[in-house]
Amino acid sequence: MNPAGQTDAARRGPERFSAPAATAEKSSPVAVLGAVLALAALVVGVPVGLWLWQGPPPVPTGLPSRDDLTQPLTVDALIVVLLVVVWLAWLQFTVCVVVEAVSLLRGGGLPRPVPLSGRSQALARALVGTVLVGASLIGSAGTASADDGGRHVQRDATVAVHDAARNTSDGPGRPMQQGAPEQYAAPAIYTETTQELRDVADQLLGRKVVVVKPPEGRYHHNLWDIAEEHLGDGRRWKEIFELNKGRPQPDGGELVIGRLIQPGWVLVLPDDAVGADRVDRAHQQQDDRDGGGDQQTAPFVDHSGGGVDAVESSYDGLAGDLVGGGLLAASLAAALAAERRRRRGANVAASEIEAEVAMLVGADTDRAERVDRALRRLAVSARADGVPLPPVYAVTVDDDEIELRIAPAAPSPPAPWIALKEGRRWRLDRESAEADQGPLGSAPYPGLVCIGRDDDGADVLIDLEAVGGPASVSGADAVAREVVSALAVQLVTSPWSDDQVVHSFELSPVLARVSDRSFSVVDDLPTLVGAFEVDRPDRNGQDVLSGRVGRKPDLTPQYLMLGAVPDDELVERLQPMIRTGDRGLGVVAVGKLPGTRWHLTVDESGHLALPLLDIAVTAVRLTERTAVQLAGLFAKAREQRSPATESGVLIPRAPRPGDDAQWASAAVRVGVLGPLETRVPGQMDEVRLALATEVATFLALQTAPVHPSVLAASVWPRGVTSEVRDATIARVREWLGNAADGSYLLRENDEGRLFLADEVAVDWHAFCTLVQRSRGAAVKTEMELLRRALQLVRGPFLDRRDRGRYTWLARTRLDSTVADAVEATAHRLVELSTDDPGGAAGAARAGLRMVPHSQLLWRDLLRAEYDGPGGPAIAAASQEMVVALAERGAELEAETEALVEELLPGARPAAAGTLAG
Repeated sequence: MNPAGQTDAARRGPERFSAPAATAEKSSPVAVLGAVLALAALVVGVPVGLWLWQGPPPVPTGLPSRDDLTQPLTVDALIVVLLVVVWLAWLQFTVCVVVEAVSLLRGGGLPRPVPLSGRSQALARALVGTVLVGASLIGSAGTASADDGGRHVQRDATVAVHDAARNTSDGPGRPMQQGAPEQYAAPAIYTETTQELRDVADQLLGRKVVVVKPPEGRYHHNLWDIAEEHLGDGRRWKEIFELNKGRPQPDGGELVIGRLIQPGWVLVLPDDAVGADRVDRAHQQQDDRDGGGDQQTAPFVDHSGGGVDAVESSYDGLAGDLVGGGLLAASLAAALAAERRRRRGANVAASEIEAEVAMLVGADTDRAERVDRALRRLAVSARADGVPLPPVYAVTVDDDEIELRIAPAAPSPPAPWIALKEGRRWRLDRESAEADQGPLGSAPYPGLVCIGRDDDGADVLIDLEAVGGPASVSGADAVAREVVSALAVQLVTSPWSDDQVVHSFELSPVLARVSDRSFSVVDDLPTLVGAFEVDRPDRNGQDVLSGRVGRKPDLTPQYLMLGAVPDDELVERLQPMIRTGDRGLGVVAVGKLPGTRWHLTVDESGHLALPLLDIAVTAVRLTERTAVQLAGLFAKAREQRSPATESGVLIPRAPRPGDDAQWASAAVRVGVLGPLETRVPGQMDEVRLALATEVATFLALQTAPVHPSVLAASVWPRGVTSEVRDATIARVREWLGNAADGSYLLRENDEGRLFLADEVAVDWHAFCTLVQRSRGAAVKTEMELLRRALQLVRGPFLDRRDRGRYTWLARTRLDSTVADAVEATAHRLVELSTDDPGGAAGAARAGLRMVPHSQLLWRDLLRAEYDGPGGPAIAAASQEMVVALAERGAELEAETEALVEELLPGARPAAAGTLAG
């Protein structure tokens, strides 16, 4: 939605920053004068007055004698003691003033605390800061007036934006400040169209920036730490200071003293900074999940402050191409989940977590799954009806329907598809697709790749097998490479791709690490072409829209994705193989490749057009930076960690009291150890129930109260207005109901942070409480407590939660934490059940409900079944294990295979899920 009066040019650039809803006022001249007088009185007036009254300070000349200490206390002695105390207090305060003044003038960070001087140092800091900042602002204002009128105009314009934002804070257009308490909110975008404001933001375009974080306890974000984190050397803080000195900030302030930076300020960093993001462009964000969130915009900068309590709503600076990735993000998310089902992966880094969150935010899993199921069922129904598969060259999918574009026309589709435009289009609406529960066949169109989203919000896919020749992407070279990179990754990760091989030449080598088994990096292109070369008949008469690759059924489709156009000789050698098609080879190149049949053009803004097919979309792209982060995610997922055992797993302490007894009897409870379960006495509209459940679950899993803006940034990662946020919180509060004393179960502390009362039971917290109690207990007591804890486990963590929600879970790392805790607890109970094979088997099966891929627990189960009275049951258990692992694509570990061989001599686990003899 385009705000009134906002031009296209304004929307494409990084738009105007506005201030938080409330900011501290600058030091007025009266305040500065008062601070000067106070310092003069305390630092100079006090010693002068004492000297005039009693002379120089009483300095002892020796140690007191016994008589001095035992004589009666006189008025003169009392006065001497008081003088000593006052002189020492003056000296302490003076030292604090010197320390604070030196720190302020040098900049960098907070000074070391003066021993035993908490309040004195705080007073000194306030007075010195007021004096120095006031003096600097007066001087900088004069300089701006005399020497830099342009900057003065910009600053006034920024202050105007601040005033406008503050005056309209209760209106529907108020920018949402997320990721920190509102008084420390990061800057949002304001839609004022004043040229001066646009100039302020344009200064950031292309620059690396960082947003100053809110305080954490006594720690304040400072230039030294920023330099140390992003430049590798805290002593380079002065470079950051010089880059930002005098530059207007979102709240109308500006940097004049190195140590005085404010939360929410946007600081420019040197170009060699690492871990910082470049300001790229503004991005409209829309909440479409609660029936009416206003569109919000945010700058493309990294606002992450570490931990859930510093969540921000803008992912555009970090993997922004995944936030808008749609089917690309969905394919990657599904591929990553599949990797994690196969093995116990390693923990990921913070930047990789943010990329994963961005991927989950952008993933349109609903559309991806509907396309995959619809096409697989089409393959089965077409075969059953004796109807040939239609020659599809493109597919569009939105929230309501799937449409196939076909050439030549096929007028007789199998039900429930309907033909349109004389068979040139086949359509399947959502209701018919959901009603069709027929079997799923193999993917009929593995070459489908999403190229972007059109103006109507539909995802557009083209079938690279239908090209019948090379395809090329040209225009803005850098963007074209990002488009081809996105296509290449989709060819090996999309759910309908099945088995395909991609050969990459002159594209980023890190792409191969996303799918290491089916993606290869080519260094010697002539050698690869030579391996492909085969004499085949040339079918030059093929229609431009009916060039489906006529590969033999036993050939694996292969694609050559070129980051640059090869020389003419190689192109001539490739052409016959591509046109013939029976080699199953497709070629996509960056640049205008000779003989191109489908020519896509893309500009710097990402607008992609394929005129031949009458297609225009906002392109799907994959940047180098995102590719690196994805490679890290997939690499960590493929690592095989050691099994979780009691000695290596930390069971967290529950943030609220209560065990399984409270869980069983609680009127309000949230269950996450299995399918998501909520027991709530209140009623909620069906359309709002999913959102309310997510809000309650988010709060239930927090270890401390959270600010409403943090809740909003987590539950509405694309942005939401404060009105929608507050209305939702109010509804959830009523839904959860009241405690016995009549107070709400959803509460706020004195700082306005949200938390659930202890009366709300959470099975995960009950589990942790029981396991913690078992530590150090007698064996029988320990076994009973562990057995009670495992009885709470119903299945995989938060199973069957609504798709498209709960993206914040990636930051909590609870998936791995809970799985490790349950696996370790189950294994511990197995170890304690040496004389009870049935109990050991029950413990192993309880853990397998949560982690069905745990081969440690499968081995525990096999041993327990072998030792039990029904020893032959081990064969059935072995088959059950192989089937469960095969469903997740996991391979048997050597230790597991050896155990089966030992317990079942002559038998070996079969790869297809049966036990072979």
